[in-house]
Amino acid sequence: MDLQILRFEQDVFALDTANLQLGMQSLLGKYPVMLPLFCNEIIHDQSNPNETPREALAGFLSIPQVRHLYDTVQQVYGDLRWLEKDLGQMFRYFKYYFPNKPVPQVVTMVSEFATDAFTAGDSLCGIGLDMFLGENYPGYDPEVFPYFMRRQFQQEYIAVRLSKAIAQNCAEAPPGQRLLDLMLHNGKQLYIGDCLLPDVADSLKMGYSRKQMEGCYANEAEVWARLLGEKLLYSTDYDKIRKLVTPSPNAPAIFQEAPGEIGNWIGLQIVRSYMKRFPNTTMDQLLQMTDAQKFLEQAKYKPKRD
Repeated sequence: MDLQILRFEQDVFALDTANLQLGMQSLLGKYPVMLPLFCNEIIHDQSNPNETPREALAGFLSIPQVRHLYDTVQQVYGDLRWLEKDLGQMFRYFKYYFPNKPVPQVVTMVSEFATDAFTAGDSLCGIGLDMFLGENYPGYDPEVFPYFMRRQFQQEYIAVRLSKAIAQNCAEAPPGQRLLDLMLHNGKQLYIGDCLLPDVADSLKMGYSRKQMEGCYANEAEVWARLLGEKLLYSTDYDKIRKLVTPSPNAPAIFQEAPGEIGNWIGLQIVRSYMKRFPNTTMDQLLQMTDAQKFLEQAKYKPKRD
């Protein structure tokens, strides 16, 4: 599969700002979905509901910091042939596991830190290259992007973040709000990432350091015991369970040093256990299983103690 990445950011910054409306009409033919989405959603001034797409784009292109950000992105990511190769392989797996879905168009952009990767239906994937300039890039405000997030703003995470966006697009909303519902829902999405990027390390797919990942495997039985012992599995108290299933520096409900989203990682282990028992299950069948309790029972998940 020869994947071609369309460089939306290069086409946008090549526009003649003195004749922007005409340039946008021309660009719309190449990016019928991306251009309206970019102007109406990604760079739109939320405080000005009457702002037109042309005004949004004109304002965006007039900001010196945005121009500097674009120049930096071109220095770092001027040549994306390596990414086309990596994503071509990922979408080969995608067609195998989701034969009825089309391979989406992939476009890159500079969003001024608004998005790292996203999908728009089944037809479009977007990558915000300015979100992958390295953890020490001075443009990342640590108040907005704490270290556990910035650590993932690196080149090797581009395919990982896109695979997560694709997985979210493939999976419907969780069937309930119990921790078990959320864990298994998110675990299935991580399992899709397993299938799309089989050669990528688990630590990258979880956004963990190697030490954190090793700690998860070493303490898997204790984490599971803690979830059961603290009666968290069937809790709907979002304040109590939030850090177990959303990005966070830690998950103190389990252990102080446990990484955030460790509940999702346990959900992935349960899904892996199920698929080991029922290897002929298709991806569509897996995603259609919405009874979390039944799924858990059939998976017969039982982490080994050292």
